[in-house]
Amino acid sequence: MTAPIVLQTQGDAYTPSGHIQALVWDGATTSGDRVVLRHRETHQILWQGRTELTQTYLGITWPKGISAPRGFYADVLMSGLVLVYLWEQ
Repeated sequence: MTAPIVLQTQGDAYTPSGHIQALVWDGATTSGDRVVLRHRETHQILWQGRTELTQTYLGITWPKGISAPRGFYADVLMSGLVLVYLWEQ
């Protein structure tokens, strides 16, 4: 397994094409904090999450993955960090 792409602040982006297998949102949060991950070209929402807790560990896997030609970016990242795991080529 390759190392994850780490998004730490709003606006962080991964610009090469990729196929997302999974992601994890981890970190100290405040109730109501949000994350929105978008496709870099179409700006379509790929994943979004909101927490009601003060310590977040949310994640998702996609059995067939999500295609992200030309990459993705963190449109909203209020706290913590997002680890994005890509399918290996």
